[in-house]
Amino acid sequence: MSTLKEKEYIISLTGYSRIFVKPNYFTIDISMECISNTMENSLSQINENMANLYRLNELVGIEKDIVNVVDLNFDLEYEWKNKTYVFVGYKVEQQVTIEMDVTNENEAKAKTFVSRITGLLSKMKRCKINYGLKNKKEHLAKVRELSFLDALEKAEQYAKLAGVKIVGTNTISDIEPVEEYSRSNVQYEGDSPSSVEDTNLPNGKKIILENTVFVTFDIGKK
Repeated sequence: MSTLKEKEYIISLTGYSRIFVKPNYFTIDISMECISNTMENSLSQINENMANLYRLNELVGIEKDIVNVVDLNFDLEYEWKNKTYVFVGYKVEQQVTIEMDVTNENEAKAKTFVSRITGLLSKMKRCKINYGLKNKKEHLAKVRELSFLDALEKAEQYAKLAGVKIVGTNTISDIEPVEEYSRSNVQYEGDSPSSVEDTNLPNGKKIILENTVFVTFDIGKK
């Protein structure tokens, strides 16, 4: 049990760090939709878009198995007009997810694939590109180390101002788990002009890791 006297011989503060890491994988979530006068025609146009997608894989030199069909729906489309529902056409919707690890060896292929895909699919309704990290143990260790060193630097400064010295570390705890987020994910809408923002890897895309740690240091007289 800590006593009041023991508490008088510690310095308590927080340390913070943030690092920027180049992403090493991406996922692309694509939604395609076609409405036409027959179900066969709608499905045919969706299949044509899928064929274009697979041709892009072959052109770039990427395996087809990174493309996964998540969902395929058939429906009838109506619109509300003159106080009644009017039949518009036969609708086919398809959801596709693409996931690819990015290495030094295939980075150029990944850049080409991402930069071309948004202009390839005529029936694309939505395309969201996300960048992330895999095998991030090394980066987590680094951001934790830097947050502790930040706390230590501040503790040494305060100790010097108070005329004491740091003699050891008493307790360490994360205030919150390490936070990870992408600085510039890109989202496109199929009926909007193409974004002028660069979508290639690794240009402009960084994964940010942040950490805040609470540390108490034991102090003693100089």
